[in-house]
Amino acid sequence: MAKDYFGRMGFRFRPEIERPDPKWAKKLMEEEYSTPYLSDGMNKLYTMDMGIHQLFCAPKMAGPAVTVKCCSADNLALHKAFDYVKPGDVLVVETQRGYGYAVCGDIMVSIMIKLGVAGLIVDGCVRDIETIKNMGLPVFARGTVCGAGHKDGPGEVNFPISCGNIVVNPGDLIFGDENGVVCVPKEDIEETMAGADKKRMADEARIAGIARGEILRPGLNDYLRSKGILE
Repeated sequence: MAKDYFGRMGFRFRPEIERPDPKWAKKLMEEEYSTPYLSDGMNKLYTMDMGIHQLFCAPKMAGPAVTVKCCSADNLALHKAFDYVKPGDVLVVETQRGYGYAVCGDIMVSIMIKLGVAGLIVDGCVRDIETIKNMGLPVFARGTVCGAGHKDGPGEVNFPISCGNIVVNPGDLIFGDENGVVCVPKEDIEETMAGADKKRMADEARIAGIARGEILRPGLNDYLRSKGILE
């Protein structure tokens, strides 16, 4: 079987990936969606942990994942990923818990903006935050650190990675806002969106009920009776 990438394990780069229909990212950006709704739509799975958070106030972001696996203390693969990103993509970077160095700073972020990248997620750290926060690109990471890494590798682009304690595959739909980040597997987008819509409508109905004075959660006492707690 012909390979769709070049290089060898540890230095592999896949130029082309399957991306979801752009209508889904557009829908997430233009309508009243949030990461909690998407998380609920996936039965609370595929949700990055609390360490992956906005480093500064920024707009929400949505787009297909271009995945980058960096060796700890190295960012060679992230540099190579610039060959393959398309406008609207989200760069998602694994650093193998290399939290003692920054995978990028303001110079690399300026390149991302030039390329039309929709956002950056780093399971690790960045630097030059005082400049990056004014550049307009949504950035999610575990934190900041002033030290820089090397550019020797190994590293891979557009292979499965771990970010925020979940698996991210190239082309998965990434959505991030003030609450955090979710990763929607590209084959499950339609089902997830339907689940998010259902949750949103349920919340709207609950809020309307609260306004009418319906304070106690519907069905709560019935549940407690089924457990033998209430008679």
